[in-house]
Amino acid sequence: MKNILSIAILLGLVSGAHTEDGQFGSLGMRASELKGIVQTDNTAIRPTRVWGAGKGQGGSGKLEFGFISETERKAYIVKASLWIPENQMNTRELDFKRGPFSPLKYETEELVNCKYVPNAEAYDAGKANGTTPKFKCEGEDGKKFKVKYGEKNGEVITEVAATWLLTGIGAYADRMYPVKLNCPDCPSDPFRSEADRGAWQNGQQIAIEDKIAERIEFKANSGIGFNELYLVEDRVGAEALTAMAHFLGDTDNKAPNQALACAKKDMVKDPATGAAKCLKPIVYMQDSGVTFGGRGLFHNSRMNFEGWAAESVWLDPAKCVLRLHTAQTSTINAVADPSGRNLHQIGEQARQMLVRRFSMLTREQIVDIFTAARASKRAPQHSAEEWADLLLSKVQQLRDPMGDGGNFTCPYEVVPANLVGR
Repeated sequence: MKNILSIAILLGLVSGAHTEDGQFGSLGMRASELKGIVQTDNTAIRPTRVWGAGKGQGGSGKLEFGFISETERKAYIVKASLWIPENQMNTRELDFKRGPFSPLKYETEELVNCKYVPNAEAYDAGKANGTTPKFKCEGEDGKKFKVKYGEKNGEVITEVAATWLLTGIGAYADRMYPVKLNCPDCPSDPFRSEADRGAWQNGQQIAIEDKIAERIEFKANSGIGFNELYLVEDRVGAEALTAMAHFLGDTDNKAPNQALACAKKDMVKDPATGAAKCLKPIVYMQDSGVTFGGRGLFHNSRMNFEGWAAESVWLDPAKCVLRLHTAQTSTINAVADPSGRNLHQIGEQARQMLVRRFSMLTREQIVDIFTAARASKRAPQHSAEEWADLLLSKVQQLRDPMGDGGNFTCPYEVVPANLVGR
């Protein structure tokens, strides 16, 4: 009977059996986000430049990873890098008005031109997965890229804000470009239907996702769960990255949403086998779309100011145990990882590391991040300055867990294995 009721609830959520702007607790989005796009007439707009203009066609001998053995994968996880070393960071020099990446493919709100890639060609399953409206486009150099769209799609906002923030504090993250799109042959809503090719409203605000590395996997879309990070030698970095999932309220952290990956520059051919080999594997949060929100039925919500403001960073500040809504699509939903470490607890080194890295960002840069992400357009509306101050208030919770301004130290320098159950 319980299963029947659960299925009925899920069907009700998917079918839109809520009020017009009701909150989809399971998806962390509003019903209106799934009902189309605000229509604006921008048909006369033309791009300032074209994706890949002036670049030659790439070669066909691209070095790629096939599926590797679980033993090889484990060896990569052990040696994986999770953070850029602080002595290699240049946070104060990052320009969050134009974009923090180098090289910078697109400036914020630049108009980009592309050609539509039909879903049957773009995806093995014939359509995009997930619930977020997306499709693929092709530049004149033949390279395809992912477009996330929807004027009321919270994920377009959250992924820009989260990835830019992660970039600012030295975590690896895909490059998200908040731009406008001109696609003369795109359907109006390609995630739902391709029946009206050419009906796309030009100049629509979207985000282009640019992968920083190629995934290393033992099976399709395997990714890496936070409950596997106990294998990483960099214990402090592993705790700090897991803490960022807590800090951002990332409840949709199932294994496919994080990547064990290799940047192109670090891929070489193994002379013995001819297969691709990675000199410097990395682990990072590849899908941070469910962030900056408060609790929903299954997930946290997306870019929900009041919801995020209501969530404390700590569940038990005295023990440095972080708060995160338990979700079925989370790899941090248990107390202990396989080594017995508390998945929700961080040590003093990881706490100090995060405080130190957040301190490298100025308030002005944080305002620029939320401005570029278009956070002020998320209903109910709050300015980029308000979002920046909310984030800084959470950083202050990291800095002063007890809230009394006194000297504080987490119980452990690094959380020990086999801690839970003692």
